[in-house]
Amino acid sequence: MNQKRGIAITKELEDRVKKLTDELDLVKKKLELSEEFFEDHVENLNDVLFTVDNDGIFTYLNLAIEDITGYKRNDVLGTPFVQYVHPEDLPGLLKDMQLTVSGVHNPYMFRIIKKNGNISYVHTTSRPIIKNGHVTGINGLMVDIAKLKKIEFKLKEERDKAQRYLDIVGVIILALDKKGNISLINKKGCEVLGYMEEEILFRNWFDIAISERFTELARRDHSRLMDGQIDVVEYFETPIKTKNGEERTFAWHNIILKDESGNINGTLSSGEDITERKKANEALVTAKLISDNAQRTKREFISNISHELRTPLNLIIGYSDLLHIEAAGSMNDKQKGFASVIKKSGERLLVLINSMIELSDLEEDKIEVRKEDVSLPILVKEIQTSTAPMASKKTIDLQFYLEADNKVIYTDPNKFRTILYNLINNAIKFTHEKGKVRVTINEKDKDNLEISVMDTGIGISPDDQSKLFQPFSQIDSSLDRKFEGTGLGLSIVKEFLKMQNGSIWVESEPGQGSTFKFILPVGKDI
Repeated sequence: MNQKRGIAITKELEDRVKKLTDELDLVKKKLELSEEFFEDHVENLNDVLFTVDNDGIFTYLNLAIEDITGYKRNDVLGTPFVQYVHPEDLPGLLKDMQLTVSGVHNPYMFRIIKKNGNISYVHTTSRPIIKNGHVTGINGLMVDIAKLKKIEFKLKEERDKAQRYLDIVGVIILALDKKGNISLINKKGCEVLGYMEEEILFRNWFDIAISERFTELARRDHSRLMDGQIDVVEYFETPIKTKNGEERTFAWHNIILKDESGNINGTLSSGEDITERKKANEALVTAKLISDNAQRTKREFISNISHELRTPLNLIIGYSDLLHIEAAGSMNDKQKGFASVIKKSGERLLVLINSMIELSDLEEDKIEVRKEDVSLPILVKEIQTSTAPMASKKTIDLQFYLEADNKVIYTDPNKFRTILYNLINNAIKFTHEKGKVRVTINEKDKDNLEISVMDTGIGISPDDQSKLFQPFSQIDSSLDRKFEGTGLGLSIVKEFLKMQNGSIWVESEPGQGSTFKFILPVGKDI
């Protein structure tokens, strides 16, 4: 019986041993799986898992420490973490770790010194290890953010470069968000408005810069623009209020800003201060109005007085002529001389008055161009006949050269006569006795004549040439000048040519005579 009982006990022990062995094998297998999992997932992490004790000594590190720092794991284990932290960042890191121990979850970033001496950046999150109610250390995860920092530095560099560009331009660069708050303003904007950047950034643009009489309207339009109810006005001018209360006018160019989803999130504008330009333009407009009014008054006065003078002047010339021919009785030579002076002076004055009336009509656009087919040889012959006596009186050799093939030209004959007569008259007047005057008429092409009037007279200096074609302008304006004239002939010539799309210029040197040349269109198709 005892033997049977012993066998039963042995059997029971064997079963227990087997059960314990099976349980041990299961635990061992689970441990192996855990170790395998740990090896596969923890040891192969790209980021550093670490544990430090209360003395700051590393008690655990995964293999990622080697990739981040260059140190072997076994070289770092058992060493204090502070020797790997950049000295400038250590105070802040210790403060953050104290917060972690006290239960505040506060991720922190700092620089580390790698084995090769290079500096790198890491980002760390950690939690305290608590056993039996006491903190025994810190567990944490350290992430290498060196590449992110490089990108950050690059972005900052590009941002700083863009900011420098914005700061050197001579206009305001302004960005507003959807609420009208200032999200960006450049140096020029701060200078013009009178604010420091920190004073104005993120404040509402409409509150600080828009005149009170426009504030609500501007705010409403911005709100409607942000809601997509209206299109952006790409250019407008508006008064802006500076910090000291001064109002200045700005011209704005504007675009809409959108986020990555295409939603409107603000505006970007460039503003140019046009205050002085506006004032100058207003002054110019006022000055032009005054000038136009003065010119109109002058023309009306000249026209009225000229017409009023012409009638009595014709009577003076007529009666002096009657006296000269002794129609009212005989006169002695002295009296005839007086009558001749009266007549000649009257005729000179009549020429002046007629020229003034003609110039006034030109300025009022009262003179029309009336072109017709005209025989060029006959027209030239008429002018030659009318100018020959003036040349003969001073014994001047006046010659005409008609080298143009055009027998018939399409032009305004009266204006043609006036242009050529005035130029020949001037040439004779400023040429000494026994001098020469040459009139040459060439065909420049089938539609244009090139005509020159050359003399051997006194010539014209470059300075005087610039005022030749101005009304009432004379080279010698002194009271005792040698050559008489109104100073209107050349200005009328230029205006008559301008009316017909022609042009005129002069070639001259003092003492070497002058050559006046002009181009006159004579074709029907131009």
